[in-house]
Amino acid sequence: MTLHDAITEAFGPSLKGNLVGKYAALCEQQGFKAERLSEYWEAFSLSTDASHSDANFGVFKKYLEDAVAKTDKAGKGKENASTSGANSKASLKRARDAASPSPLTPGAGKALKQDPSRISTSPGPLYQDRTNSGQVIAHYRMDRAARDPATATPFRARLDRGYATNVERRYRYMFTTLPERARALDRRLAEQGGQLKARYMSGEADAVGVPSADPVKVVGRICSDAHEGRVNRTSLLLEGSRREAGGQRVELDVQALKNYSLFPGQIVGVEGMCPAGRKIVATSVCEGVAAPRGTEKAKDVMREQYDLQGGQPLVVISAAGPFTTNSNLDFHPLVDLLATVRAQQPDVVILTGPFVDANHPSVKNGECSLETEDGDRVTVPFSNIFSEKFAPELERCFEELPDLKTQFVLVPSLDDAFHDNVFPQPPFQDRSGAGTAKVVDLPGGEGLALGSLGLQYVESMGREGVAIDDSNRRVHCVSNPATFKVNGVVFGVTSADPVMALNAQDCSQGISRMDRMAQHIIQQQSYMPLFPVPAGTGRNVDLRHMDKFSLPVTPDVLILPSKLAPFAKDVMDTMVVNSNTLAKGSTGGSFATITVHPHEREKLDAMGRDVEVSNQDIKDRIRVQVSKI
Repeated sequence: MTLHDAITEAFGPSLKGNLVGKYAALCEQQGFKAERLSEYWEAFSLSTDASHSDANFGVFKKYLEDAVAKTDKAGKGKENASTSGANSKASLKRARDAASPSPLTPGAGKALKQDPSRISTSPGPLYQDRTNSGQVIAHYRMDRAARDPATATPFRARLDRGYATNVERRYRYMFTTLPERARALDRRLAEQGGQLKARYMSGEADAVGVPSADPVKVVGRICSDAHEGRVNRTSLLLEGSRREAGGQRVELDVQALKNYSLFPGQIVGVEGMCPAGRKIVATSVCEGVAAPRGTEKAKDVMREQYDLQGGQPLVVISAAGPFTTNSNLDFHPLVDLLATVRAQQPDVVILTGPFVDANHPSVKNGECSLETEDGDRVTVPFSNIFSEKFAPELERCFEELPDLKTQFVLVPSLDDAFHDNVFPQPPFQDRSGAGTAKVVDLPGGEGLALGSLGLQYVESMGREGVAIDDSNRRVHCVSNPATFKVNGVVFGVTSADPVMALNAQDCSQGISRMDRMAQHIIQQQSYMPLFPVPAGTGRNVDLRHMDKFSLPVTPDVLILPSKLAPFAKDVMDTMVVNSNTLAKGSTGGSFATITVHPHEREKLDAMGRDVEVSNQDIKDRIRVQVSKI
């Protein structure tokens, strides 16, 4: 692979024209690989909301040179105390990697937690001044046909949320004891390890830490020998189960491996030598085993895709919060997204939080207010921002198009200011009971309803008096994470950004970065396989409910909104989509349109009616387009 090809793969299709050559020149100038340069770009774009352009290239180049200069200074300090061979190019690179201010290391995470108002950058472009609306920044199989809303026949998709791993209601948290956490971790190791043994080790494995002159096969959890900091290949430990190995930990040597990708909390199978019982020299590592795929009988697939859909493609739009820019709480990006929904009339719209972002300047400062009919402003609870700003925009869709068949799926976020901050996260629900609210009289805000999210008005718009149940519900509030089916296609979604969390802790060699992050989630059968989750990330994980953030089946489409660059990739026959966020700082972000074509009717007719059919071939039937709002 040439350097230009590596640049295109690392940065995605949004990088075009002469910028590829400019970034390649930067790599050669600094001695970086393309992947390393993309990490610096992510740090730069996260703090400035910049996009790829000739104008921003000069600013990024200056940022990179300043960062490398600081690294070189730190590296020279180390070189003065080292041997004479430390001035080699390889030694300088190791020093640069160790001291790099990349945001994907724990030390650099502090930079990401700064107050945006204190970051010394030039103001980004305003949302109303954007010029790239509609630009495609990532895609997959654009040769597949898109559905034309002008000729399509609207239908109501069948949405099934019946997986037992979904959280159904709020639960008591912050009361998990240490023994409960230990039992949950050991139970997961036993379950996942048992699958590894059955799949790759003929059902048998040695205990971790038992000396042997012969090659051993063991199953354990990856740990680090340090209490903090990013794991690296010299700090890897393998921990055995309490039942088989008494929880013993041994050093894991992976220097003989050409390709590997490991992180704390990962359940792996290792084959190698362990002559003294204190260190395993690995000759091969199995990084996990995916859950089975969901299947349906051929007659059910035929009914959903041809009797219900009429042979048309299934269209799903996915977007992630924040849904408003950091300059106001007017939700202009959401308004524009829903205008697109009314024009295209997709079957399902998956919206992942935050809906009222706890990191928004107005929310952080407690300046959430609504304007009254008299023109005055009254400060309101965070939930009323949702009920008075967000929910009415959904209601407007059905006011303008009473026969709209689109269903909305709302996935909460740990950054939602008005919702429980625990993972796994329960679905949104009214605090005062289903569809009810306590009306209070605040000065200037008489009649303000508290305790309701206002979604009941979306359901009743244009159909007052109609009983609402799952057969006609317009808005589905699901947990975070959630696994559900849409006309037989299994969707998995979480707003916790596990891709970013894994990227900050992953120790790897020889594997594409984005592919391996998604692959970890699939192979570890978990929406948050990392343990421990680094402190300060805002991900408060309740291990007692670990089974509630596991993958019950391998999804056909895995939606993982992340602050990293948008992408749409086929990973282990699963379509993994990162649409990024709908709003980025003071300007607009992006959203994804997913089109799934049905199975070929001839093949279904040739099968027996009771033959189990999976969507393992979905990569050949799907079209994904990530566009700027």
